[in-house]
Amino acid sequence: MSRRLAFGSQCALVLAPVGRDAQIVAAILAEARMEAHICVDMADLLGQLDAGAGVALVVEEVLHEHDYPGLVRWIEAQPAWSDFPIVIMAMRGAGLERNPAARRFIQALGNVSFLERPFHPTTLVSVVITALRGRRRQYEARDRIETIRAAEVRFRTMAESIAQLAWMAGPGGEIFWFNRRWYDFTGFDPDSASRDTAIHPDHLDAVRDGYFAAVRLGQGWEHTFPMRGHDGGYRWFLSRARPFWDDEGQIAGWFGTDTDITEQLQAEELLERRVEQRTAELESANRQLAAQIAERERIESALRQSQRLEAVGQLTSGVAHDFNNLLMVVLGNIRQMQKARLDPATERRLSMMAQAAERGAQLTAQMLAFSRRQKLEPQAVDLNETVQRMHDLLQSTMGGSVQVRTVLQPDLWPALIDPTQIELVILNLAINARDAMAVGGSLTVETANVTLGAPDRPEGPPPGDYVMVAVRDTGSGMTPEVLERVFEPFFTTKEVGRGSGLGLSQVFGVAKQSGGGVTIDTRPGEGALVRVYLPRSDCAVTASAVDRLLAGPEPASDRTVLVVDDDSAVREVTAAMLEAQGYQVIEAGSGGAALEVLDRHEAIDLLLVDFAMPGMNGAEVAREVRARRSRMPVLFVTGYADTAALAGASDDCILRKPFDSGQLAAKLRMALQRH
Repeated sequence: MSRRLAFGSQCALVLAPVGRDAQIVAAILAEARMEAHICVDMADLLGQLDAGAGVALVVEEVLHEHDYPGLVRWIEAQPAWSDFPIVIMAMRGAGLERNPAARRFIQALGNVSFLERPFHPTTLVSVVITALRGRRRQYEARDRIETIRAAEVRFRTMAESIAQLAWMAGPGGEIFWFNRRWYDFTGFDPDSASRDTAIHPDHLDAVRDGYFAAVRLGQGWEHTFPMRGHDGGYRWFLSRARPFWDDEGQIAGWFGTDTDITEQLQAEELLERRVEQRTAELESANRQLAAQIAERERIESALRQSQRLEAVGQLTSGVAHDFNNLLMVVLGNIRQMQKARLDPATERRLSMMAQAAERGAQLTAQMLAFSRRQKLEPQAVDLNETVQRMHDLLQSTMGGSVQVRTVLQPDLWPALIDPTQIELVILNLAINARDAMAVGGSLTVETANVTLGAPDRPEGPPPGDYVMVAVRDTGSGMTPEVLERVFEPFFTTKEVGRGSGLGLSQVFGVAKQSGGGVTIDTRPGEGALVRVYLPRSDCAVTASAVDRLLAGPEPASDRTVLVVDDDSAVREVTAAMLEAQGYQVIEAGSGGAALEVLDRHEAIDLLLVDFAMPGMNGAEVAREVRARRSRMPVLFVTGYADTAALAGASDDCILRKPFDSGQLAAKLRMALQRH
C-alpha cells in the first residue's frame, strides 16, 4: 500500500509509469531539497491527491493512453479556494501551436503548465518551485476564508446581543442587514424591511443626504431623527455609522447603530439646544468638507508624483546587475593589459577605454542611488567639516568666474548619512548650479539644524529633526513644468553632452534612502535653492570601523581564496587579480560546485562569492559554508546591491562590481583581519 501524505503537504506527486522518467524527476527534486512521491498509476495519484499534495507532474502519454475522468472529477470537486497545479511533461512543444492536445488538457484540468522533454534540471526545479509557491498561497487563502467566516459568526453573535438597533451596509452605503432588535422595534418583516420607511418623512432627506455624504468621504457619520415603531409611534434615535477596511486599506463596508434617546429629548429647551447644536455642526462640517476636498486633492497630486518616481526607479535599477558584470570584465581586462609594455598609442586608447568604462560604472551607481537599491552604511557625520573639506574641490569645479561661499551653522547636529554619499550629493548639486549659470554668479553652501512638519511634496522628508545642507545659485532657475520632473533619471534641460540627467535623481535617492528628503525653491530667472534634509544622529562623530581596520597590521597574502561566480569571464578576471596579489585561487561556477570544492579542500582561507547567481545565491552559499566552517570569512561580490537581501551584511563584507585590484585587496584585508 502506498504511503499517505499529510493534508496541505508541499510534496510533488510524479506519475510516469513507463521508463525511468519518474525516478529521474524524483532524484532531481530530492537534490533540490524538495519532497517527491512516485505514483504507480492514476488511481494511486488520485489517492495521494485526496491525502494532500502541492503539485502533480504527469507525463503526457498517460493522459493520451488512458481516459482520466477521475482526475477531472477531482479537479472539479475542489473547494472554491483551490486551483491545484498540474505539470504535464510533454514529448513535444508545450505551446498550443505545436501541441494541439494542450488546449484539451487546459480545458479539462484547469491550472496546467507544460514542460517539454528533455528538460534541464534547473527548468524542472523552477517550474515545481513556482507551482508549490502558488499552492501555498491557495492554502493561505483557505485559512483567510476560514478566519473571515469565524469572525462573521462572532460579529453576528455580538451584534445580536447589544442593546442598540444595529445594521450593516456595503462599501457604497446600501444597507443589507439588521439585527433582531431592529425588527422587534419596527415590526417589519425581514423580507420587506426598509430603513427609509421607518424614518419620519420630514427627516428622511436630511438623513439620506448626510449619510451618503459621509459614505463618499469615507468618514464616520451620526445623526439624530425619529423612527416609527411597530405601534405606530415615533421615538428619537441617535444613529451612528463607522467604516471598516479590508487588508488593502479599502472600505469594505459600514457598521451602524441606532440608540434610543427619546427620554433625553423630552424637554423643549433641550430640543432647541439640540437643533442649534446640529446647525452649528452642519456649518462646521461644510467648512471641514471644503478643507478635506482641498487636502485630498493635494495628497492625490503628491501620490501620483511619488508613484511615477517609484516606477522610474524600479525600471532604472533593473539593468544594474548585468551592466556591472559587463563593466567588470571590460575594466578588469583593460587593467591587465595596461600592465604590459605597450606602445604609447595603444596605452592612450586603453586609458580612454578605461575612462569610458568607469564613467559607465558611475552612471550605474547613480541609477541605483535614485532607485534606492544601493546599500548604505549611515553613520554620524559632521556636515560642517565635510563642506569645509570640499571647499577647494567646489571652487575648482565651479571655475574662477563663480564665487563659492559657505554659511555654516555653529553647534550643528551630527547627520546620519553614508559619508561617501554626502560628498557626491554636494558635488552633484554644485555641478548642476554651475551649468545653470551662464557666466559668473555665486554659489552658496549652507548648513542648519531644522525641525520640520508634514511635507507638501513626496520628495520632502517626514516630520522630525534634520540636519540641512543647502546649495543656492544665481542661475536661470526652473519652470513649474521642469520642477515636476527634475528628479526623474535621464531628464535634463541641458544640451547633448553636458549631462546625463542623473545628478538630481541621485541626490533624491540618497536622501530618501537615508530617511530624509529634498526640497527645491526656484523661479525662472531667479536661481534655485536646493535643500537636502538628513536625519539627526543621536551619536557623536567617530572614526569608522573601516578606518580602524585599515589601521591594523597587514595580513599575509599567501592564502587560498575560493572564488564563486556563475559568470566565467568575471570569475577569470577576479582570479587574475588575486593571483597577482599572491593568493592561491580555486574557482567554482555555482553554489553547488563551491560546496563540493570545500568538502575536498581543507586549506581554504576565504570565500569570495557573487551574490546574484541562479540556483543558490550568495547568501545561501555563505550559510552552507558557515555550517561547515563557522569561522571562514565571506566576502560578497555584487553588481546590484539589493538592500533588503544584504541587510544583514556590513559594508566591509560587500565588494561592488566593477572593482579594481586595490579595492579587492582592501576588502580582503579587512575580511581576513576580522578572523
